[in-house]
Amino acid sequence: GAKATAGLCVFIAAMGVVAQQAYDIRMYAIRDYGYVIHEFDPWFNYRATEYLAANGWHAFFHWFDYMSWYPLGRPVGTTIYPGMQITAVAIWRALGKLGSAISLNDVCCLVPAWFGVSASILVGLFAAECSGRKSAGAFAALIMAIVPAHIMRSVAGGFDNESVATTALVATFYCWVRALRDRPTARDG
Repeated sequence: GAKATAGLCVFIAAMGVVAQQAYDIRMYAIRDYGYVIHEFDPWFNYRATEYLAANGWHAFFHWFDYMSWYPLGRPVGTTIYPGMQITAVAIWRALGKLGSAISLNDVCCLVPAWFGVSASILVGLFAAECSGRKSAGAFAALIMAIVPAHIMRSVAGGFDNESVATTALVATFYCWVRALRDRPTARDG
């Protein structure tokens, strides 16, 4: 009835506030320093993403990089977790097809913040599903949005695997818990 609809509206509004706060917190480096990749591993990840975008899948998975692990070099295709690079290139290409002129560098800078927000929202949905209470979900999303351990791994410009991996893990857990429902056709937990 009306009470359930009002509760859903409050939950959606709370998740909107959580998403905005999670994004705002993660964008501080961009606001202060601009669209810059920072730290060593994110620079390698960006370089690998550039290589994937320029040369395609086959070349990427057979790429021997003589610029890293000097003087030996590195067989990138067999020593990297490529999910983040593939995701960033897919987002960049999709945005290009939609008419956006955003650079690959800017996408790579923003991917951690976008996925940090996504993980926060998914944690909220996961908690609401597990507890049966939307208020618990909103609170869990808020905690995930502001917890320092998650922020430091999903700050804009820190193009490393954890932001995408955390989102993927939480999405997997959420989908698994949804699949365990007694009545899978139920519209709401």
